[in-house]
Amino acid sequence: MNTLRDDLHALAEQAPAVDLAAQAVRGARRRRATRLAVVAATVTCLIVGGGGLLLQARPAPSIVLTPPETKALPLPAKGVGPVEQAYRSECREAAEACRTWRISTREGDTYELGRDATGPLEVTADGRRIAYYSSRHRTIVVRDLESGKTWKSPLQQPAEDFAVEYALRLSPNGLRFIVSGWGGRKELNKLVDVERGTVTDLKRGWWPVSVSDGSGSVVLAKPYENTSQVWVLGHDPITIPDFTYYYSALAPDGRTLARLGQTFDPDREPMVQEDGSIVTFDAVQGGGETRTPISGLAEGFRPWRLGSWLNASEVNMLATPKSLGANGPAAVVYAVDVRTGKSRKLFAVREGGRNVVPGLVR
Repeated sequence: MNTLRDDLHALAEQAPAVDLAAQAVRGARRRRATRLAVVAATVTCLIVGGGGLLLQARPAPSIVLTPPETKALPLPAKGVGPVEQAYRSECREAAEACRTWRISTREGDTYELGRDATGPLEVTADGRRIAYYSSRHRTIVVRDLESGKTWKSPLQQPAEDFAVEYALRLSPNGLRFIVSGWGGRKELNKLVDVERGTVTDLKRGWWPVSVSDGSGSVVLAKPYENTSQVWVLGHDPITIPDFTYYYSALAPDGRTLARLGQTFDPDREPMVQEDGSIVTFDAVQGGGETRTPISGLAEGFRPWRLGSWLNASEVNMLATPKSLGANGPAAVVYAVDVRTGKSRKLFAVREGGRNVVPGLVR
């Protein structure tokens, strides 16, 4: 029987390259579970390599084209519209261009950040603010794209903190965030408020899921062997019957989380298989689970990651192709209704390199 480490290692060797999901899976490989796998028997996840599955003959799947590359202009000091996605190219050489972030706005403009921002970058769910590691200031900087106003984190960090596994989780306005790291010189897990200038230590070993503005809720998670715990700080942790990192942010009601559904059977390989559903549950008191099949995805696509809530019933979801050839489709961001399971396409992400979707929990 394969261990989780074995299954995830095999998964990484087979899967096509979309880096949006790589961090959480590499983190899972390093963590506590030792038995479970995280991928369905008949599909291949997108993480780092190439490869695919031979499928039975059927009509050609719908093709979702990647937006064409456009010339990037230097990021203006202000007056930039909301970000649709951020990315940087995948290069074999250690060229400066390979480390430079670009942001594409909803209006179709593409801008390039300067050399100061070659570390981690995240975007608030509304696309209006970015947070990035500044090598010049040696800290995380939050920037409002419309006004150009910036805030510097009170937490000083060397670039080495981001040379290993890390997570940077932003609140909706970007002025409160969790920065976590594993496998480096020290394992960070800190809650930072750039408005108040405060840094709060969080319990080590808990992965950041969601953080609210101001003094709002902070949600952490920790997977075990065949269960996981979810902890809304200020309440007792609750246990769910899945080993998973695939959560949404906290819903507008302040207590509901969504996760991608799966089934578990210790007598099969992989033991854990996705079931194509979205599950909502009460993250404060536990229980109240509702499992709804997801519909409306392009043929050949599967749910992969969840993100922020667009309204009281819809959550962002990244879907990836089950198999990917040289000219295959790119990953696509959908809005999925947790009550009905119906999804609607928002946009396709750019292939290759490192990609950031605003509000995605990864």
